[in-house]
Amino acid sequence: MSETLTITPATAKAETTLLELLTEIEDTVPPLWPLADYVAVNPFVGLTGQTFLEARQLLSQVRDCDLLMPREHFQSQWHQGHITLADVRDAPARCIAEHPEYFAGLELHEVLEWLNQPTDDHQSTEPRFRTVSETVDLRQHTTWTSHIINDISRHCSAHFDEGQAPWANPWKGESLYEGWRNASRLGRRMDMLGLTGFRSFAARLPARPQAAILQMLNTLEIPQSCWKLFLLCELFSIAGWASFVKYRVREDAAAGIGNDDLIGLLAMRLAYDIAIAQAPGIPWPLPLWPADILIADGEAVPPTPAAEVLNRYVMQVAGELAYQRQVCRKLTLRPATATNSRRKTLQMVFCIDVRSEVFRRHLESVSDGVETFGFAGFFGMPVEYVPLGETAGTAQCPVLLQPSFCVHEAVLGDDAHAQSRVCRDRRAVRQGRKLWKSFQTSAASCFSFVEAIGLTYFAKLLADSLRLTRPVAAADHDGLQGDSRGNLGPDLHAPENTGLSPERQVELAEGTLRNLGLTTGFARVVALCGHAADVVNNPLKASLDCGACGGHSGAPNARIAAALLNDPQVRAGLSRRGIEIPADTWFAAALHNTTTDEIVFCDPQMIPASHADDFAQINSWLQAAGKLTRVERSHRFANGRPEDLLRRSRDWSEVRPEWGLAGNAAFIIAPRTRTLGLDFGGRTFLHSYDHQRDPELKVLELIMTAPLVVTNWINLQYYASTVDPLAFGSGSKVIHNVVGQIGVFQGNGGDLMTGLPWQSVHDGKQFQHEPLRLLVAIEAPRAAAEKIILRHQLVRDLVSNGWLSLIVMEGDRFYRWSSNAAWEHEVVA
Repeated sequence: MSETLTITPATAKAETTLLELLTEIEDTVPPLWPLADYVAVNPFVGLTGQTFLEARQLLSQVRDCDLLMPREHFQSQWHQGHITLADVRDAPARCIAEHPEYFAGLELHEVLEWLNQPTDDHQSTEPRFRTVSETVDLRQHTTWTSHIINDISRHCSAHFDEGQAPWANPWKGESLYEGWRNASRLGRRMDMLGLTGFRSFAARLPARPQAAILQMLNTLEIPQSCWKLFLLCELFSIAGWASFVKYRVREDAAAGIGNDDLIGLLAMRLAYDIAIAQAPGIPWPLPLWPADILIADGEAVPPTPAAEVLNRYVMQVAGELAYQRQVCRKLTLRPATATNSRRKTLQMVFCIDVRSEVFRRHLESVSDGVETFGFAGFFGMPVEYVPLGETAGTAQCPVLLQPSFCVHEAVLGDDAHAQSRVCRDRRAVRQGRKLWKSFQTSAASCFSFVEAIGLTYFAKLLADSLRLTRPVAAADHDGLQGDSRGNLGPDLHAPENTGLSPERQVELAEGTLRNLGLTTGFARVVALCGHAADVVNNPLKASLDCGACGGHSGAPNARIAAALLNDPQVRAGLSRRGIEIPADTWFAAALHNTTTDEIVFCDPQMIPASHADDFAQINSWLQAAGKLTRVERSHRFANGRPEDLLRRSRDWSEVRPEWGLAGNAAFIIAPRTRTLGLDFGGRTFLHSYDHQRDPELKVLELIMTAPLVVTNWINLQYYASTVDPLAFGSGSKVIHNVVGQIGVFQGNGGDLMTGLPWQSVHDGKQFQHEPLRLLVAIEAPRAAAEKIILRHQLVRDLVSNGWLSLIVMEGDRFYRWSSNAAWEHEVVA
């Protein structure tokens, strides 16, 4: 490696500038949760302080990505009538209000002319910042970037491995950067690829990644005005690992632990570029950014959007306006049937998940003895749930929160021998699996294993292919339906539980009921229904489970909540706080399998004899509603039949076990009387809320700062994975390979994948998800919503910068929060 570049000493001022800039860059990177806890994440979470279009321009300058669909998509929507002339006519006004500097001179005829032009298959990409390796690859037709990403992936996958690798990384206890430096001193891969001297170069780098970055920026002679965009470009060239490391940094920060691994990853990536720049045959300097880059206040800024981008944005707004009008028209309707004033047999609380909307609608249609509610699926129980025999458990709450108490699973009753037996059996199973895995993957037996044992897998492969395999049940860890060796369930009174005193139990129960709006008029049976997805052979299974439960089944939360609300001491405490629960009301925990649309009660053995007839009737209603739901959902599949949904959950080769949240587009926060009987097509999150019961706005504030943010994350992850699946998705499930039990590769290498698989948004012929930014509709006074918007910066950024659309309903009048931080009356045509 030649020494053609000189090292420029750093100044104290430059060091201070860089440290401030690195903090800003870290904030720009979205987190990526590991497979066991995989949840939907807004890929633009660090950019919500900017408008949507500003963020689009920034990202287009630092990575190969786009935030808007191509012209042919909007042409299709236009020709199919999904977007009308009225929508296109009204869209520019919204765009002008948001960005007068971009859209002030835009005319309707210009948009229509653009819309009717033939699509150019060879559209030129916008000039942007590039890494050194990308620039060299582009000019010399080499593959250095691929080699660099693979080398970083090898180190990161070993460093962060969570049990998949048979041999542990010897530098696992060190920081990511220090471990990489130590490994690079010994590894010869980059030298063999042509970067002779890379080992000694890595050894000479400063021990602190911040110092290394500053030294390398000076070595490349990057002006301070371009530092931010250039470093973002470097980091986003390994966006998958950057996001996973950001998750680790975020978790450590919550625990009060310092972690500079994201800065270390950036230093690692930059080091490879220095090595490329100093390699023989590389002319220096290289053009790493557009020649006409704009400099404002000493910092490079993204350019003004091109006309093509502006037209696409107008059509994006037009599509969202069309959907908003559909939803608002439905919300002006009233239920066709009068509400039955008789006491309900069943009140069933579902997660706000869009898949619940379909089931709720059909369940209410089979009997007027049913009332349903929508509530965040963790049921207000931010718990760490520890399975029997384990020392630590899962966080059963939204990832925006931290568990506030811990509950251990136990064999209910006084049978100590049963508890010991279950623990012993589970331990034996774990040890057996670990031993078998070690035998399969060990260097000495991996080839002989296939020859000697492989044929015995024929029966299992045949059973899997004939769809006889039982789905991998979450009951193995959550005790969803009890255990054949004993009645497993949450032990709310064990001494090892933390943070769950008798007073705390009453507070949790009261919070759940008041936030739900259920403090009077209790039915004989109140069912708390969590949800999960049973599928086989799917590393991204958690993406189909409950986001409100941190990517896990909602059954533990439902069981804990039901146990609390059935506890006589808790009920006595609730009575003292003004909530009287009738003696004959029984709270039951249930689980909605969203793959098959079957609902089962978690603890049928706990049902009192006095309610046996009620549950017999309820189960018949649930079965009828499940059949109706499967019929509706089967229409999404080509030649689909309701029974196919049951098959998909058992098919090991099925890449589309369920569409999950595909199609999500709106979040309605209102009493059920507002939405009762309305068909939203499984595209709408529904949260029960009655502002007349919330004079202090505590419930609305909780909804707008937690569930609203979670639904926005889900919506924007589906949006991004559809708009640009290469940059923000995770490719095809067919060639996924699990790495380190933390994520997936596309094939056998490359960057860690981040978003949703292609099969989650596309059926092979057409999109199953329409990329629309979330529409939030709240039935509440404008003053109430505005008070919360102004109080919380995060919410204000989302609603004011175009990351979602917010409307409030005052009677049958609708008002939209504009980008000018004011309410505008919306006319529902």
